Amino acid sequence: MGLLKEITSTANPQVKRWRQLQTSAGRRAHGLFLAEGEHLCEEALKHSAAVRFLVQQDKAEQYARFIHAGCEAFLVSQQVIKALADSKTPQGCVAVCQIPESLPLASAGPRLLALNRLQDPGNLGTIWRTLDAAGFDGLIVDPGCADPFSPKAVRASMGAVFRVPVYACDSLAEALTQLDHHVKVAGDLAGAPYYEHPPFGERVCLLVGNEGAGLEEELLSLADYRLRLPIPGGAESLNAAVAAGLMIYDILQRGDS
Repeated sequence: MGLLKEITSTANPQVKRWRQLQTSAGRRAHGLFLAEGEHLCEEALKHSAAVRFLVQQDKAEQYARFIHAGCEAFLVSQQVIKALADSKTPQGCVAVCQIPESLPLASAGPRLLALNRLQDPGNLGTIWRTLDAAGFDGLIVDPGCADPFSPKAVRASMGAVFRVPVYACDSLAEALTQLDHHVKVAGDLAGAPYYEHPPFGERVCLLVGNEGAGLEEELLSLADYRLRLPIPGGAESLNAAVAAGLMIYDILQRGDS
């Protein structure tokens, strides 16, 4: 395999810099995030998103493709992997990836979903994954949302982080006013029955709110449709990621008409 840089100590300055990527402030400062595990490393390799790969010393043969990917690679100890990994049972490989450049919302495609103050990174990543599966064009997040590039969100995205662009906005209300050709559809427990809605047309932006409080009133006032998913049982509400998935696949099933 040739000569590779090896790091065995968690006190190594390079490891200390990588550990900073476990926080939002560190990710913003360095413009990087961590993608942990074989699947995400494979996706990072496929999309040329990694700037370096870290491979556990005793897994060098198993993950030789990451070592020879063409970017900087390190053989590291199990202790280093554990220090960087967010999962309870690390798989022995981590990709250090560049956070994609923020794109103007005006460049966004026809099918979007916007999140308002969604605080659970697992929910955010699951919604991201669903958008990817359904072929949606982008995810819009406001400042109250969990960081899309946090370890839990990245892991839950199952690779969507490399395929579905994120549009971060300072104000979701202002962002929605820029989408004047998109029909805005808000999930609202006080709304009209969801499955009775007319066709939305080709350009649509779904709105999903905070797990407990839902969408802010200002955003509801900007929606073209305020719709309630049916809950005939005893639960008061649906999990945000489940509700988003139902809305996303309703769009997919109906097509553009």
